Parts: sequence; C-alpha cells; structure tokens
Amino acid sequence: MKAGREWDEFDRLTWWLSYYQWLEPMIYHPGRWAIMPDSPGAPSQLNDGLLNDWPFGPSRGAPVWHMDGSIERLARLCERFPRVCIGWIGDPKKEPVGCDAYRRKMDEVASLMGNTWHPLHMLRGTAVAFDYPFVSADSTSLAQNGHRYDWQDNQWCLISGPPRKWKGRTGYADRLEGGRNESGSSLYVPVAA
Repeated sequence: MKAGREWDEFDRLTWWLSYYQWLEPMIYHPGRWAIMPDSPGAPSQLNDGLLNDWPFGPSRGAPVWHMDGSIERLARLCERFPRVCIGWIGDPKKEPVGCDAYRRKMDEVASLMGNTWHPLHMLRGTAVAFDYPFVSADSTSLAQNGHRYDWQDNQWCLISGPPRKWKGRTGYADRLEGGRNESGSSLYVPVAA
C-alpha cells in the first residue's frame, strides 16, 4: 500500500462503526473525549465528511489537523470544536516531532492563535509538550513500549529508593519528555505501591 493512500484502501464505514461501538460505553463519563476518525493523506473534504458522522457531539470528540494541511482548515476546526488534535506528518526517523520543519509549521500555528491559544492536543508530542501552550499531549511510544520497563517496579535503588508501582514507566516517560518541566520538578509523580 502506498503511503498516504490508506484512506482509499479500506471500508471506512465498517471500521468507524466498530470504533463508535467500542467508545459508547466509556465516552459519556465526565471529562472524557476521544479522537475523531480521520484518514491521514486523504483530502480535507473527506476528513471533514468523517467529522459529520461523529455520533457523540462536538464536546466528546477532537478532530485531527494534520500539519501538512492548510492553516485555514485548522482555523475552521478551532471554530467548530472545543478541542483540536495536531498530528505531525514528518518521517519519524528523518523529521521527528520538534525538528526544524515542525517548528516552522508551528510558527504558522502561533501566528493563527495569537495571544489566546485554542485548546490543542499534540499527538505524539511529549517531547514538545512544554514548548507550546498545548492543553495536552500524548506518546504512542510510552503506550506501546512502557511495559518493557515494568521490571523496574520490583527493584530497590540507592537513588530512587524502594520498589514502587509505575517506577519503570515513570522513568521512561521522564526520558521521553526531557525529564523535567520548567520549574525543574519531575513531569510525572509516581503512584505509591
């Protein structure tokens, strides 16, 4: 399959109906929201059409603006939805989130937002979470690889002390995000065992 043609290769209706059925029992809990379906590489008209099929209302979903799209589309999404996700489209090995091309595109976003930024969630954005006023960011690496560090939960360390739950994942998350926030404190507070 050619990159950017995924949107043309599968039965979207079946795929998204399964996603909606999976979300339905969870989405109405207080504070919950989910990423609205989109097709990376598809024309913006197709992705805008998918937004119209979202069954849970605008407050329970956040559309994705891919950074190879027009800044005008980001503006339209911000007018229509209370939260918008941003997805970087660079090759993760050659142009990871935070590279020069990413920062040039974020300069355009900053110009659009001005002094008051719309609530934006940065997909795969833990490395740049504190570089811009995002309301949230996530890491697929932490979700996919965090289990590899669980063995540290049972380890005693002279520096970090006795074993504790999430010790390994917390350390991995700190490394993903550069380890400290602006105040110098750890980005994650470990959960006591």
